[in-house]
Amino acid sequence: MSAPYAFVFGGCNLDISGRSAEPLAEGDSNPGRVQIGPGGVGRNIASNMAAMGVEVKLMTALGDDAAKEMILSSLPPNVDAKGAYIAPGERTGTYLVLLDEEGEMVYAVNDMAVLRHLTPDRILERRSEAEGARAVVLDGNLPRESIETILSWEIFAVVDGVSAIKVKKFRDVLDRIDILKCNVAEARALAGTTEDADIFDCGHRLVERGVTYAVITAGAAGAYLFSKEKPLHFSSNPMKIRGATGAGDAFCAGLAAGLIAGDDIVQAARGAVACARMVLMRDESELIDFRRDAWEREKEEVYYETI
Repeated sequence: MSAPYAFVFGGCNLDISGRSAEPLAEGDSNPGRVQIGPGGVGRNIASNMAAMGVEVKLMTALGDDAAKEMILSSLPPNVDAKGAYIAPGERTGTYLVLLDEEGEMVYAVNDMAVLRHLTPDRILERRSEAEGARAVVLDGNLPRESIETILSWEIFAVVDGVSAIKVKKFRDVLDRIDILKCNVAEARALAGTTEDADIFDCGHRLVERGVTYAVITAGAAGAYLFSKEKPLHFSSNPMKIRGATGAGDAFCAGLAAGLIAGDDIVQAARGAVACARMVLMRDESELIDFRRDAWEREKEEVYYETI
């Protein structure tokens, strides 16, 4: 019998980040640090899960360029991306983010047009592998028609909303989502509430519309788990934050990895918060040099309560 594995459908791109050394001055050139490296929600989730020991199959679309080589060579050996579609004459996706002096995102621009090549027909070629996975993770970078195709299969679906714009692609298929991970802005957009609606209203609406578990991350306020049971709030002890980039991807990876390992949703969410902490405390966008003993220690820093 083959080992359990996850299947990830999502974006891989070149990440360009600029972090200001001082408070940003609008309309001026700000001294700071610029970094270029592999990224993308799908890639980061796959890489993080692999770091945690999960076997991963990854389906994405890339351009036929140097960025493609950087991304593919960056993947851990237990991420199988041999089925990635390489689009002739296209550029690999690029994500450009501007961070303030605290490492918080101020603005971001994404160019993910190459993912339009992940059509339903191409996605269908991987159906049997996806249906054999312990969990299928998909992100909002995919075309809407391909999202709907994947969610029509017999799978355990874990969804990452990606952004307030892209998460809307899931509006018509909420009843096919087992685990939805999104931030507050994405939850509001998907639930169709106002920009100042509270988390509880959003979470309850998403569950009423069919999501089995809605996990809403709220930055320093922690994370909230909504289901047909009473909501739970997850928080953790104070820590020194060195950068926020990648924490959401690490959270989603930890959530899926925990479920694949047999954790219940509560313990998986606790482990997900611990993964986010591990990224927040380092100037890295993913779980570099992941150690299970360090992860277990971070889980001890995480608490939850019924609300």
